[in-house]
Amino acid sequence: MKVANMIYVNGKKINLKAGVYRGSQLVKHTSISDGERLYLDLKGDVDVPVLEDDLIQIQGEEVFSVGNSNIPECPNLVNSHSININGSEIIEMSKSKLCGSSLKQLLHDDISNKVLYLELEGAPDYLLSDDDCLIISKSSKFLLVNQSNSDADIPDLEDCACGNHQPDKHQKYKIKIDKTKYKVECPRLTGREILALAGYDESRYLYQKFAGGERRQIELNEKVDFTEPGIERFHTMRCEHQEGLQQSRKHFSLPEEDVEFLNSLNLDWECVTENGIKRVVIRSFPLPDGYNLSCVDVNMQISNSYPTTQIDMAYFYPAISRADNKPIRALAQDVFDGKSWQRWSRHRTASNPWQPGVDNVATHVAYIQSWFTQELLK
Repeated sequence: MKVANMIYVNGKKINLKAGVYRGSQLVKHTSISDGERLYLDLKGDVDVPVLEDDLIQIQGEEVFSVGNSNIPECPNLVNSHSININGSEIIEMSKSKLCGSSLKQLLHDDISNKVLYLELEGAPDYLLSDDDCLIISKSSKFLLVNQSNSDADIPDLEDCACGNHQPDKHQKYKIKIDKTKYKVECPRLTGREILALAGYDESRYLYQKFAGGERRQIELNEKVDFTEPGIERFHTMRCEHQEGLQQSRKHFSLPEEDVEFLNSLNLDWECVTENGIKRVVIRSFPLPDGYNLSCVDVNMQISNSYPTTQIDMAYFYPAISRADNKPIRALAQDVFDGKSWQRWSRHRTASNPWQPGVDNVATHVAYIQSWFTQELLK
């Protein structure tokens, strides 16, 4: 967790880590006499009494005071706050405190098998019990998900994505990182926590892959919401390739949108001209399960009239084979850059033609990824 900005108690500055605290934890930083209470001071609004069992989200700059008052334990706020549950339902709340069960019932009447998380940035999300009383002092986001009572209830994200099935929001999930599946115990984790789950430190990059081929890098402090639709799996890569990126060959230029796409892969890539033929080379391109390699170099030939003229086929090094030893058809060899590359002769059809202005390096890479999937179905 990161250290929040200071909070203030009776004018005294106190450092607290960002997160959720009980009133009793905050009281320890005060000198309360009999009959006195701790209050959360809200600018332009009524002060809210903080009872020992109350929960409050600390983000920094909160102001508290100690004193006597006839303010009720749960006053109504003058300025209401928005409650965002599951990203779509927003309810304006004027109550200064709500218990976990009341928050759940804002979305569902039957809450017997639901659990609720308060989404936090810079700290693990907080699991609220039905009896927890949360002070509503700011706009807040929550995740309401199905409780996982056994391993049989836990969705496997890869299986769901490959089967084009989106499960309901759950508390726990099975996720795949590189070649191994793991169980996560809550619906959101940071990139750093996902790497740690697989036994990796911060010397690796983490990528999130979606059904359909979309892929993006996850930052260490970024939270991944496993309830989002389409998440398939995760893969990692060591960070050393950054130096290679700085030394890559760029013999010719590509359109800006292609450069942006290739940079978004966070893989070493080059533009190489050899014997008058232009090629885009992508290093350590990931392969799905079912092949003899986990990653491979790929190159594609770029014509002088690109992007009006299509990109056709692709070339791989080292050679790819199926893990089940079934043959891959329509292959040939091509010598480039001092190596023998494996050419996959795959061509667009009349019903799926190259569309200038639409198709580019990114769409051809997605096309290549579809070959890998379709090959394993043969």
